[in-house]
Amino acid sequence: MGTTIEVPFVRVVDGDTIRVEIDSGDGVTAEESLRILSLDTEESNAGGSKPVTPHGHAAKAEAESFFSGQASVVLEFPSDDPLDIALVKHRGNFGRLLVYVHRLDGVDFQEHMIRSGFSPYFEKYGYAASESLHSLYLEAEREAQSNHAGIWDQIGVNGSEINNYGSLKTWWTLRAEVIQDYRRRLANGASILNTRLDYQALANLAEANESATIFTEIRSLRRIGSNHMSANIGSQSQPFQLFIRNFESDSGQEIVRLIENRYLSSDLLHPRRSYAYASGPLKLFQGNPSLPPIVEMEITSTDQITDLPV
Repeated sequence: MGTTIEVPFVRVVDGDTIRVEIDSGDGVTAEESLRILSLDTEESNAGGSKPVTPHGHAAKAEAESFFSGQASVVLEFPSDDPLDIALVKHRGNFGRLLVYVHRLDGVDFQEHMIRSGFSPYFEKYGYAASESLHSLYLEAEREAQSNHAGIWDQIGVNGSEINNYGSLKTWWTLRAEVIQDYRRRLANGASILNTRLDYQALANLAEANESATIFTEIRSLRRIGSNHMSANIGSQSQPFQLFIRNFESDSGQEIVRLIENRYLSSDLLHPRRSYAYASGPLKLFQGNPSLPPIVEMEITSTDQITDLPV
């Protein structure tokens, strides 16, 4: 089991998002939004990249029913780090805490929503943190599929196929297996830093102009100025990028084509590995002054980006 903490419950935002109050340890309590791990319900609120669906509204209503009357809930982090470290380490792209949620009576919210067909077992960012949770959620999903429950009956709950979960699950499993291989290597003592989980360690190395081998998601490519490009992980709370100088040169084009054809998943019709290992020198610079500084690794050769750590 990971680090746990009991916190006051505030309200449900969506089928996979709730708000709670958290004391970060300095005596100051603040309301925070959670991104609940292993869940990805359909939307009930407009404004995001995914459409609002009838079953998204149903998922929110189910979450409200599940937490009804709960003054507090138990959060479980996906590691056993001390709480002060876990509160910094386990955050998503927009700073939301990444946790599992349980009622005080021990009922697992993730299992309930998966088994009832309100969410697939969401593996896009890796399997559940422990083998026991992974087995529990996998079995819950199989039961929901066998019962044609909820999202597994798109016509029944939405009137049309809004999400092709069969295709999504195939892509998510590919990503999860790549992440699982990284976790095994880390457990066996490999010296690899994760661009999401080890941001502060990377920032310290970058400040000292050191080099590192990192495991990173590659989420987007964007042009910088007239002839440079960066590959980003899409995180505001742990900003990291691979920097490609003069991408129109022969070597720059080779790097860009490798990223586009092997790692960068532009949409569900073009699923790719999404994760890679990269090795090279790090540097640190301040982009948006209201956000953490960006850790950057310059890539000058395709040899620096690999499927397996060098």
